[in-house]
Amino acid sequence: MADLRRIIGKHGPFASVCFDSSHDTEDAARGTELHWRSIDAELDRSGARPRIRRLLAQAIELHPPARGRCGRLLIADETEVLADERLPRPPDSETVRVSPLPYLLPLIEAQAEKVPHVVALVGRVSSELYALDGHGSEERQALRGAGHPVAEPRRDDWSHHTIRQRIEDTTRRTVREFAGELARLADIVHAEVVVLAGEALARAELRAVFDASGRDVVDAESGTLTPGSDPAALDAEVREILRRVAARRRRRVLDRFAAEIERPDGLAVAGLAATTSALRAATVERLLLDRAALGDRLVLAGSPPNPLIGPATNGSAGEMRRADEALPVAAVAIGADIVLVEAVATLRDGVGAVLSGR
Repeated sequence: MADLRRIIGKHGPFASVCFDSSHDTEDAARGTELHWRSIDAELDRSGARPRIRRLLAQAIELHPPARGRCGRLLIADETEVLADERLPRPPDSETVRVSPLPYLLPLIEAQAEKVPHVVALVGRVSSELYALDGHGSEERQALRGAGHPVAEPRRDDWSHHTIRQRIEDTTRRTVREFAGELARLADIVHAEVVVLAGEALARAELRAVFDASGRDVVDAESGTLTPGSDPAALDAEVREILRRVAARRRRRVLDRFAAEIERPDGLAVAGLAATTSALRAATVERLLLDRAALGDRLVLAGSPPNPLIGPATNGSAGEMRRADEALPVAAVAIGADIVLVEAVATLRDGVGAVLSGR
């Protein structure tokens, strides 16, 4: 995943493009070519210099889309392509912009969906672990318990109870080993969510000994270690689990904002004027932004490290920038989180902030 701080440290102008790059028909390659020609023409009309357009066209040519429904997000300046992200679904609307500031919101939305997580597909004898960090990098590991018997003892075996006890002891050791490897992998990718899939008994045993360390641990009903099984159902359920986790966390931020904004001395502000003031003072912990409500409002731009002066008004003098570009850049510059929301009544002008209290 692209580094937001690195992007805002570059000098514009920037071209920011977000579009439907689905490859799900027989003539998809031809359709992609025609679609990019249309986007390139719009970039030209918007003032993109030839060097930027060439860099973007090369990225499209070198990295064609995978089959299926998807989106594509690119940000470039005159020196390089700064972001090239494949989106899990097409965007609701196409974006083609050339401006002094990068348009970060589609990238921020994509990052919000990439929750660092580990999936443990477990059995009582073996397990498979795979993980994604916050940048989309994947780690995989297959495990098998050493010395674990694969057959249950016969009921008429004279040593039935002794053998069963050995199996249970070995199983407990195996589960502890799996739990240790799971914790290690979760630490490596800084996992926020751990998904347990596979045999129900193995999941329960693993959950009982796994140290969650504050992570969300969620059971998935899909997924099996049976050879040749289709992983699509588990992948889809994991995506839905991560979506729900992200939604719950966003809800907690909104609840905190709502509680703080109601207090006379609460650590929250709403509206463009108050939010730009808080960003200039570097007291914003989380910037809340509703793209639809913010629309094409403008702000007066300053110079780094405080790129905002305040809302643009009639007769304002100075450089004016789109608020949906300038506010996220200012938030990234001070290390504030950015939370995209929809239809929040208390969010005047489509923006607000939870303050740090510094």
